[in-house]
Amino acid sequence: MARVGVFICWCGANIAETVDSGAVARYAGTLPGVVVARDYKYMCSDPGQRLITDAIKEHRLSGVVVASCSPRMHETTFRRTVAGVGLNPYMLEMANIREHCSWVHHDRREATEKAKDLVRLMVMKVRRNVPLAEIEVPVTQRVMVIGAGIAGIQAALDVAQAGYEVVLVERKPSIGGHMSMLDETFPTLDCSQCILTPRMVEIMQSQKVKLLTYSEVEQVDGYVGNFEVKVRQKARSVDMKKCTGCGDCWNNCLSRNRIQIPTPRSVAAQTPPDVAAKVDAILDKYTDRAGMVIGMLQDVQEAFNYLRQDALMYLAEKSGVPLSRLYAVARFYHAFSLAPRGRNIIRVCLGTACHLRGGAHIADAITRELGIAHGETTKDMQFTFERVNCLGACALAPVVTVNNKYYGQMTVGKMVELIGKLAAEPQQASEPAAAAG
Repeated sequence: MARVGVFICWCGANIAETVDSGAVARYAGTLPGVVVARDYKYMCSDPGQRLITDAIKEHRLSGVVVASCSPRMHETTFRRTVAGVGLNPYMLEMANIREHCSWVHHDRREATEKAKDLVRLMVMKVRRNVPLAEIEVPVTQRVMVIGAGIAGIQAALDVAQAGYEVVLVERKPSIGGHMSMLDETFPTLDCSQCILTPRMVEIMQSQKVKLLTYSEVEQVDGYVGNFEVKVRQKARSVDMKKCTGCGDCWNNCLSRNRIQIPTPRSVAAQTPPDVAAKVDAILDKYTDRAGMVIGMLQDVQEAFNYLRQDALMYLAEKSGVPLSRLYAVARFYHAFSLAPRGRNIIRVCLGTACHLRGGAHIADAITRELGIAHGETTKDMQFTFERVNCLGACALAPVVTVNNKYYGQMTVGKMVELIGKLAAEPQQASEPAAAAG
């Protein structure tokens, strides 16, 4: 015959303020199979645990119900308590009357009645419990981490440093996740690559980490300690054993750039004479054209105020540099623009020093005055606004440049006044937007 003991915790005021713990204990004493029912202020304390162990010895209990807080907090505590006096730890059940009653109800009577129901359910359950024996199973000492963003990379490194093998699975061709796309990290505004790159290198050098990129988990079977995972590795167009990471295949991938390239004859035929003349003049300055791509692009942008597509196509044909490489460089550096820009290019520094001295307020003021956000140009083509991470003049913070001319110790008032002066200047003829190709 079952001999059950029920112990109700007050948990200080956490439970007792809303639940009548004494009433619940008296009700529990009337339930079938219950031979002892007690309530106490802190059942998890040493006196509370002794109350349970003494009752087990005195009443020869076959099962115990503790009504208190969440089992996630103290189930292990109470199982060790009952096991210490010879009762099978799996003959203990817990009723959560704190989170399920006290913390979610305001009416004391309703909370108390609900607590009684939870205790009754646990008493019925423990009467049907059977003693369980703990078993040991072999465990494969390997860990799989799914996702190689900064969190997955750090988790894999921590496990590897603890001496265990790790399989790191990433569905994309490269690791790094969203963090690799950021310029700065909050709150220190440190370069994200300065934090991420060393860990990426550690992953590649670690003897304990097996990296599976461009792969996806398709199926997981088994149980804790003995999982069997089926991973599908996608087909690649690159032999990873021969890859050196030079990036040439990426830069020359026409599918990625999605640029429709005319035949060589049609490039010259479609390029306006004035554009061709300016590009030819630029090319005459360079002998090592393949090694001076950035310089050529800077000159083209200076000539047209942005990188026109027809100028780039003509430059690619005449210089022998693949058009995809020109676009790759232009897209990588923020200083280049593939869209028409205004006569006045305003850049606001938001580096650490400038940010702390009000750089963001100046940027917001520019947006209000001109009605454009970062990277946009006014409709009259007078102004282009850009936010940049550093202008290299921290001593003058906050710093703003207009057409590469520095304005230090800028304020919102000074910025508004400067915009007014620039807007009042007579406009000069500029490249027509229709030539953007």
